[in-house]
Parts: sequence; structure tokens; C-alpha cells
Amino acid sequence: MELKIGGKIMELRKSKGMTQEQLAGALGVSAPAVSKWETDSSYPDITLLCPLARALGTDVDSLLAFEEELSEEALRRHMTDIIGKAGKGSISEAEVQLNRLLRLYPSNVSLKFSAVAALTFFEMNDSACSKEDRDRRTRLKKKLCQEVHDSGNQAFFLPSVSMLVSLALEENELERAEELLKEAPAGAGDFTPLWVRLYLIKGERDKALGTVQRELYSLVGKVQTCLTSMLGEGMDLAQEKRIEVCNVLQQMEESFHVGGGLAVSVLAEVYLREQDTERALDYLERMSERLTRQQEPPNPLLFAPEIAPGPEKLKWSREFRQVILQGLKQDACFEPLRGNERFQTLVSRLAESMAEGRQEEN
Repeated sequence: MELKIGGKIMELRKSKGMTQEQLAGALGVSAPAVSKWETDSSYPDITLLCPLARALGTDVDSLLAFEEELSEEALRRHMTDIIGKAGKGSISEAEVQLNRLLRLYPSNVSLKFSAVAALTFFEMNDSACSKEDRDRRTRLKKKLCQEVHDSGNQAFFLPSVSMLVSLALEENELERAEELLKEAPAGAGDFTPLWVRLYLIKGERDKALGTVQRELYSLVGKVQTCLTSMLGEGMDLAQEKRIEVCNVLQQMEESFHVGGGLAVSVLAEVYLREQDTERALDYLERMSERLTRQQEPPNPLLFAPEIAPGPEKLKWSREFRQVILQGLKQDACFEPLRGNERFQTLVSRLAESMAEGRQEEN
């Protein structure tokens, strides 16, 4: 995309930390005149081009040059070449090539984002890197990350936040790091490691641990949902694979105490599909027995106390048990079991526990 001269003037002015008034004063024109240049409402007089370029730290050719478009394919080729050179030890040559690209395409967000990764690669592979080189690269990375962040390009917003936070933490700019982390919407991207680093640097170990524990709790729930989805009829997994998945699900429940211990109901359904009624009944009995007692709280070794629900929430609600009981009595999949004595017993036991619970509440 072409860069108009107004946008070029504004970009260079801001990069030098100048206001429109300061630039106007340096050129002997009014601030409204500079404003009109930057909005392309008018253009600087030809006699002002050299002073304008000097004030902005550039040359007339660069000021008037339009930026050619850099395709994603071309960018990939350039970056592959740059990283290849650096990997072979020609880091100086690779860095010169990268800086040339940045000068040629000063508004290309993809290039800036890729350049940050390349600069990090240079640092990792430059055994002779001096402190001056590291500081120079760090300054450039911060500048590029900030420009990507400020570009408004949503594809790079969260990654740029992550990179800026990492750079801020490296320089112990803790307030800046926290401000940036708060920009990320809840649930967008995995910023947990960065929050943990921040809390540990601040000496807030309890907050660091709690952050990890809350993230673990959320991830366990997501994994269990994925495992349960794998067992859907449309997935067409072989019997032995379904049982393996069920066993993993059950092991997770036993380790984390999350999920209510109802993996057994999933196992029962798996065996019912295979017409293995005895094993299906084994798991249905275990399910019925669990529904008559209180759930286990999340494993206190792994999860923060505030994650654990209160005693009332650990009880199976009457509504939930009613749904299970009704399903056992009416769902077509259980029809082959309804004449079985073991099945009738577990249904009766579940119904009795609900009646007892109702009497206790009254």
C-alpha cells in the first residue's frame, strides 16, 4: 500500500518525539500548515522540502518516495534468507539486510513483527555480541513492537502485547508490564507465564501460584471436554480406543478431583454401545453410588482454596439427579437393561436417595 507524503511526515515527526508546533517552528511556518500537510489537504512548498527532510532526520528522496507493497510471499523469502545467513554465522550481513528492508518498507506491520523475531534470533546466535549490540537491538525491538502494537492491526495486537511485556520484564519495568497485560482481554491468548513472571519479580508468590492453579483448573476442564467429545458417536473410534479415552478421562478425575467422577457414566455408555451389559452395569452402579454422596472438592494440592466450591455446591442437585434418573428410566439406550435385576436395584437406590434428601430438606 502506498504511503502518502502526509502520513510520512506525521510518522517521522512522531518518531522524533516532535509536536506539530515544534516542527512548524523549525521551518518558520504555522502549526495549521503542518496539520494540513499531514492530512494531505495541502503540500509543503518545494523550497521547504530540504529543511523539512533535515528536521525529520531523513532525505528528500525518502520523504517523497512511495513505499512499494511487500507481499507475504516475498516477506517469507526475505526472512528465510536473513535467518539462514544468521544461522550460518553471517549475523552482521543478515542484520544489514534486515535493516535495509525496514527502511524500504517502514509501514509494513508483518515485516516489523518478523524483524523482532529475527533480532531475537541474532542475539541467541551471536556469541560475540557486545553490550552495545544487545542494547541497540533491544531498543529496536521495543520500537518495532510498539509500532506494531499501535498500528491497530488485530492480527498482531496480542503477540505485540506479549513481546512488549517480555521486554518490559527484562528491564524491570514492572508497572509498564502490568499495564500491558491488562490490555489483553480475558481468555485471549495465554498470558499466564507472563503474569507469573511479573508476580515472582514483585515477590508476590501467592499470586503467582494462584494464577497457575486457576489456569490449570481451566485447562483440566477443557481437556475433559475434548476427551468427552472424542467419544461422541460421530467420531467413529474403535472400541478399544474409546475405552482408552475413557480410562484417561477417569484417571484425570481421580488425579484432579474435577468432573464429579462421572467418567464412569461415559464408560457405561461405551460398553452399552458394544452390548457388553455386564461391564455397562458395573459402571452404572458406580455412577449411581457416586450420585448418592457428596462430590470431592478439587485436589487441594493442585488448586487454590478459592477454586473449591462451597459445601452446598459439592452436593448433587436434586434437578441433576432427577435428569439422570429420568434418563435411566426412559432413554432408549437403557431399554436392554430394564429387565435386569442389577439395573432395577441401582435405579431404586438412586430414587430412594432423592426421597431421603427431600425429607431432610423438609
